[in-house]
Amino acid sequence: MKTLSNVIRSQRGFTLVELAIVLVIIGIILGAVLKGQDLIENANAKKIANIPSQWEVPIWAYYDRNGGFPGDSAKDGAIDSHALLETALDNAGLGRPQATVNGVTVAISNINACAAANRNVMLLTNVPLMAAKQLDSNVDGAEDATKGRVRNCGAAGTTAAAAWGTTDPTNITYLFDKTIP
Repeated sequence: MKTLSNVIRSQRGFTLVELAIVLVIIGIILGAVLKGQDLIENANAKKIANIPSQWEVPIWAYYDRNGGFPGDSAKDGAIDSHALLETALDNAGLGRPQATVNGVTVAISNINACAAANRNVMLLTNVPLMAAKQLDSNVDGAEDATKGRVRNCGAAGTTAAAAWGTTDPTNITYLFDKTIP
């Protein structure tokens, strides 16, 4: 017959060493998952940071061949619209990258950039803030968003440049043919 003390003795729990081993294994798994997420975020940021150069190559190749920008119907140096730019690149057989990469949308045209002057700009919308700062740092050498080629000039690219805020995702105004001082 089993007594209460016999039942208690026969029910053994985990030892402290066994619990420690389980906790170490859980910690290793969590660390690997978090590191994997960082690697994925960094890869996406690098892919987004490459968008401007992927567009600049065919645009400047077109410029070299034709003496003007694709989509510049008046031949005044101003790209009239993104659609005309794409059509001109396609007709020239230069190819072009996708207009949307990882949720980031690209539109290239001539606007009153950053409330200063008309410039040909590349508007990148829906950009993760981390990727925007990385692009700014890579191109301009600093994450200031108010000077150089990478700026924070609002959704339409027409407001005065401001420092990177906390809005995530954000928008980028990329001045690819001229830099405003």
